[in-house]
Amino acid sequence: MSRFWRPGSEKPTAAIVEDEEGGVIFLPTSTSSSSSSGFGYASLERQRQRLPVYKYRRAILYLVERHATTIVVGETGSGKSTQIPQYLKEAGWAEGGRLIGCTQPRRLAVQTVASRVAEEVGVKLGEEVGYTIRFEDQTNPGTTMIKLLTDGVLIREMMEDPLLSKYSLIMVDEAHERSISTDMLLGLLKKIQRRRPDLRLIISSATIEARSMSTFFNIRRKNSLLESADRLPNPEPAILSVEGKGYTVEIHYVEEPVSDYLQAAVNTVLLIHEKEPPGDILVFLTGQDDIDAAVKMLNEEIQYRGRHYLDLLILPLYSGLTRGDQDLIFTPTSKGKRKVVISTNIAETSLTLEGVVYVIDSGFSKQKCYNPISDIESLVVAPISKASARQRAGRAGRVRPGKCFRLYTEEYYLKEMQPEGIPEMQRSNLVSCIIQLKALGIDNILGFDWPASPSPEAMIRALEVLYSLGILDEDAKLTVPLGFQVAEIPLDPMISKMILSANNFGCSDEILTIAAFLSVQVRTCLRYFSFACYLYTLRALAIVIFNFTDTIDSYSLCGFPCEE
Repeated sequence: MSRFWRPGSEKPTAAIVEDEEGGVIFLPTSTSSSSSSGFGYASLERQRQRLPVYKYRRAILYLVERHATTIVVGETGSGKSTQIPQYLKEAGWAEGGRLIGCTQPRRLAVQTVASRVAEEVGVKLGEEVGYTIRFEDQTNPGTTMIKLLTDGVLIREMMEDPLLSKYSLIMVDEAHERSISTDMLLGLLKKIQRRRPDLRLIISSATIEARSMSTFFNIRRKNSLLESADRLPNPEPAILSVEGKGYTVEIHYVEEPVSDYLQAAVNTVLLIHEKEPPGDILVFLTGQDDIDAAVKMLNEEIQYRGRHYLDLLILPLYSGLTRGDQDLIFTPTSKGKRKVVISTNIAETSLTLEGVVYVIDSGFSKQKCYNPISDIESLVVAPISKASARQRAGRAGRVRPGKCFRLYTEEYYLKEMQPEGIPEMQRSNLVSCIIQLKALGIDNILGFDWPASPSPEAMIRALEVLYSLGILDEDAKLTVPLGFQVAEIPLDPMISKMILSANNFGCSDEILTIAAFLSVQVRTCLRYFSFACYLYTLRALAIVIFNFTDTIDSYSLCGFPCEE
């Protein structure tokens, strides 16, 4: 078993210097990692040692001990998501009944990382290593030491334990995705650190702006006596840069803009299979609709073109997949076969797919878009940023030199594509976000410390909606008991209010059916359940409409006042 540095012991004998981002970089005295892939032929311990993050393990533990916040900037595939929690456990951060919490922005990533960590630790998933996502808890109180969970689940835990007293350390992984839950979690963790200076934070990302994140978490303590305490960590964040183990990726652009990126992606897959050496293909499309269409088109082409194309294995990848379908994605490709994974942007950073040599980048992704004036939120197909394009290209250089085929021109990439994406906080409906903050006792929403401030229009609109629902009073505080009841239900506030109001009108059974159907994607429901489910929901909706229209209408049911 490898030796790990423990908190309180002598620091590593290696150089620690300032870097250009205003933090520190650890310069290892030895390079024990190797760029050879060799996976499948070595033990799990040897595989761990070959990951780039392995030679930084002592530096990570040293910085976590000395600094309240450590920012780890590591390329995708460096091993930071699976290895850092293990280093912390072996260093004693989970002793005394404390937990090491590791958050991911996506449920699929939580399950995948938890399974891998449990396998490497050599324990059954749900014991020493567990995970919690919405409606699923695979942990064992008193036994679990490493707990993986989504950002949203950790925020819900704060309602019962505002200071997260059972956690010794929180690692926020893939922070660069900047979802609403991630930004809200970062702001809340900063507030918790002021009350709990002993709480350690690790902010891990592949492309995050380290300097701005360091500035955000640089907490200035007002009490000088606190700063002189030997046991308290340095409030100034540390920055650690970890390189990946990528190979050279050759970038190809189209000469002219394509009119149909879906058809262009399918044609590129077939062209790669015809002319390029063996290696798996990863295709980035926008969503489930495009992915299902591409899978169908490719399967039709395979049947039409004949024998040479039968060794193509077409697999979709998006958040709504079943666990069995997910496992197929990570299964090693059989000899003589070529795997084609058609994915949303979930494969940009959240997941690592071994064996990918070719990447096809459509240049688009689905993003939330909210108009506070019309109060309409929608998913729109929008161009990606340069940061996302670089991440997608990097997936091709994991096992050997690869190629990335971008379905847009080089001129567009250089002159028109935005450097960074817009945080979800600035383009989404904030109703659910605000009610969670109110439930946590944060009344001054406008003064809350956000990593990226939301628009005032969206904030005001959300407060107006919550007031109209009767969830907030005239002082913008949660009403009793309705406001607190709605905050406890992990659903959209309008649906929660509808469920609570239904009891007053004697239609709870029907409303629960409708609420359940509204809380899942329609395509997912129709795919994994029988069509009878859909008909049953329509029947419940009809009962409410025809049997209760004399006493209620849709506005009063959702809490809005009826007009005479």
